[in-house]
Amino acid sequence: MNRTTYFVAGTVLACVAAPAAIAGEEVLYRPAPDWVEVKTLTAKDLADGPPIVNVEQQVRLEGGTVSTYRETALRLNSPEMITNASTLTASWMPDKGDLIIHDVKLIRGDEIVDVIAGGAKFDVLRREAQLERRIVDGARTATLVLPGARVGDVLRFSYSTTQKDQALGENAEFVSPLPTEPVPIADGRLIISWPEGEDVDWMLRGAAGDQAPVARDGYRFLSVPLPLPKPDEMPFDSPLRYRLGAFVEASTFADWKQVSSVMAPHYLDKLSLAADGPIMEQVREIEGKTSDPLERAALATQLVQDRISYMLNGMDGGNYLPQAPDVTWRERYGDCKAKSVLLVAMLRAMDIDAELVLVSTIQGDAIPTLLPTPGNFNHVIAHAVIGGEDYWLDGTTAGTRLANVSAVPAFSYGLPLRAGGADLIELEARVPPVPDATARVTLDSRAGPNLPTLFDIELGLSGAAAGQLRVVNDQMGKEIVDNVANAAVRSYLGNARIVDRSLEFDDETGRGTLRATGVIDSPWSRQEEVYQLEPPGQPAASVSFDADRARAAWRDIPLALGAPTYETVDLKVLLPDGGKGFTIEGEPDIDQTISVVEVDSSAAITGDVFELKQSLRSTGGELAVGDLVGAKRDTAVLQRKLPTIIAPADLALTWTGAKLDPARMKPLEDAFAKIIAKADERELAGAYYGRAALRSSVYDYSGARDDLTKAIEAEASADMYSERAGLAYRMGDFEASLADYQQAEALNADGSTYWSQVDLLGLLGRPEEGLTLAEDYADIAEKNSDARSLMASALMWNGQIEEGLSILASEVKKRPGDPTLLNSECWQGGIWNAADASLLSVCDQAVAKSDWSADKLDSRAMVHFRLGEMEEALTDLDAVLASAPELAQSMFLRGIVRLRMGDKGGRKDIELAQRIQPSVARINKAYGIEP
Repeated sequence: MNRTTYFVAGTVLACVAAPAAIAGEEVLYRPAPDWVEVKTLTAKDLADGPPIVNVEQQVRLEGGTVSTYRETALRLNSPEMITNASTLTASWMPDKGDLIIHDVKLIRGDEIVDVIAGGAKFDVLRREAQLERRIVDGARTATLVLPGARVGDVLRFSYSTTQKDQALGENAEFVSPLPTEPVPIADGRLIISWPEGEDVDWMLRGAAGDQAPVARDGYRFLSVPLPLPKPDEMPFDSPLRYRLGAFVEASTFADWKQVSSVMAPHYLDKLSLAADGPIMEQVREIEGKTSDPLERAALATQLVQDRISYMLNGMDGGNYLPQAPDVTWRERYGDCKAKSVLLVAMLRAMDIDAELVLVSTIQGDAIPTLLPTPGNFNHVIAHAVIGGEDYWLDGTTAGTRLANVSAVPAFSYGLPLRAGGADLIELEARVPPVPDATARVTLDSRAGPNLPTLFDIELGLSGAAAGQLRVVNDQMGKEIVDNVANAAVRSYLGNARIVDRSLEFDDETGRGTLRATGVIDSPWSRQEEVYQLEPPGQPAASVSFDADRARAAWRDIPLALGAPTYETVDLKVLLPDGGKGFTIEGEPDIDQTISVVEVDSSAAITGDVFELKQSLRSTGGELAVGDLVGAKRDTAVLQRKLPTIIAPADLALTWTGAKLDPARMKPLEDAFAKIIAKADERELAGAYYGRAALRSSVYDYSGARDDLTKAIEAEASADMYSERAGLAYRMGDFEASLADYQQAEALNADGSTYWSQVDLLGLLGRPEEGLTLAEDYADIAEKNSDARSLMASALMWNGQIEEGLSILASEVKKRPGDPTLLNSECWQGGIWNAADASLLSVCDQAVAKSDWSADKLDSRAMVHFRLGEMEEALTDLDAVLASAPELAQSMFLRGIVRLRMGDKGGRKDIELAQRIQPSVARINKAYGIEP
């Protein structure tokens, strides 16, 4: 089905060159028809104002013909405007009417340049603009390159079209979106007229005040000033009928029954099949396979889906008129009309009760609120009744099989085509009979929750989604297939690097399957001193009824819940240390229904394997505002119930001195080796970067730096240089670190590396260069406080401790309570041994303002250490390392504190800190801190 839509004005360019669905083999040149009220542009109209001086759309419905007059007057007030308006364009279909050009004029003060009278003519082209979508509509395109336009001219362009659709007889329909503020239109109007003796229904949405037709000279006129007021904002999650925007409809159809009865003959007279024809051979073949009418319907639908390719031929009335089944079978192509006619003909030949139904893929729940017109539909499907059940069969999709034939497409409403007419019927939503999507996932976390995780995933799709997957696999290039695979995996697991993947389609079951293996960043997070894992990919985790209905105008608008869905996930996590001490927080077993959503979930740990089985079923539809509060509350309860894996607090990790089993590391190394080997030029830098992160996390800094070097060779960037600089800093290669930060700064030139450079120059004994950098930073810093803080740091590296701290104290006074500035003063005073009671007060404020964050506690611990308050320093450092045990500076200082307190175990802290960051002892020595 093809709906004709007219755009009055969406943008300045659209007003001039908007494509219009019109007709006529040759372009005609005539004055405007007598029924048009041509506007006179006055000197006031032509004075300065919005870019669009005037927009006119005048429509007459009479005797089944829709005549439309369009005019645009546009100010060409810049060279860009002339460029945008330089080609006037109109497109039309040759089987429905005429295109008549009235005027193309340039108004230049008191002078009027008549472009058409001067000999300019429109060129006629044939362009199939949608051929890549398998749509051929026979459209013609008339174009005129505008001659002689000058800056300051007003372009006035007007033309008319006539359209009489072969399928509608003496009926007519018209629909057009309407421009709304703030579209820059000085003046405009829409006028629709029809004979007083004709019954024309109309609908206007978005206009201010009441509108009513006026009788004059035997016609009724509906006039609407343009642009319309800016439409009221509607919530994005409201049903479509609330979000239709501004538009006008006019129709001679009395009701939906008349639409049905007028369209039905074009379809019903094509449903007979020749008894000895090739289509009946297919019918008999299906009947020979099974006597079950439902299975026969599924096989017939599969045949139409798989053996008839899609092609819309909109010529000669083909926008509404279907081709005959024998043509469809012979040519092996057809649009939704042709496919559905063929399918219904086959079903009826098998004595299955079936009919054709008009539906809309885009109007959805809004259909009952619109005028009864064929143009409000854009699709045709088959409706069968088997065993008292409704089945909705779509020949243009793919993947229909017996297992999923009862699925209901999300069209909301349909209009059956019956000789006696029919009213709209609702497609009652129901949960799909088999899962739309299934996921089987294994995550291998045996190397440790702080390291990347290996994954193995199998994603299964059913029905139309499976058919789309098949198209991607069979017809698209490797890059597109890879993108689809990556997107699918990431929708479950987040950022993933795929090692191997495959796409398969099972003709017998109609299911598509994506299999992939690879590596993801660790899905574990450290909270409350232990590692936790919220199992990824849980469909229940996405359940949400959040909807903003606080505005008074929104308080009765329901929440749109989408289409029916059925998803399942089977997730296994292989746990470290044989699973010893791992527990489940939350409820292992969940069986909960929230509104239209049913969740069934079970989780357990057996040995070293955590397994989660979860399904979500939803009928979709809408949720009334009155039910939102309860649904939100129940959802919050559900989220608290969902299982979380809790690691034991004493789990042996790399920073606790545990040695990583090489057998656990090897699979990760092997995976990254494959990723690197398979990476193309676009992917190579990221692949090396991923392995560098892995190696760095197990303190293989040499291997990590080699990988970062290769990543930079593949694709140099400021971020890559900064990463390698940070690695060199941890290794103690300060010269290399400084060089990389300088290279990063040369690429970005934003001063973001100056802080690190100042520290490195101080460590290298070149603090005066740090002062120069700090002076330069004052010119590019976003905030003056940032520039002043950097200068303070540079001064202190240069031995000017009091001056530097004075600057920081001054900045804190300007922004009291700023936790960043407070922490900077605390940390700098601590490392440069300028601590006193007042500085400790600053530290206390920083800790309190930041809700006891680890970095602020670490700074305060340094000040306690400098003040000789070892117990207090130890308390802060224990808290830091409980939440962030990988912080080498905190671990190193705790080791010294413990030694000062007579605890020889401090030596182990120092050794671990140096393992995590080999440069930590050298850095602290620069501060005058040694074991």
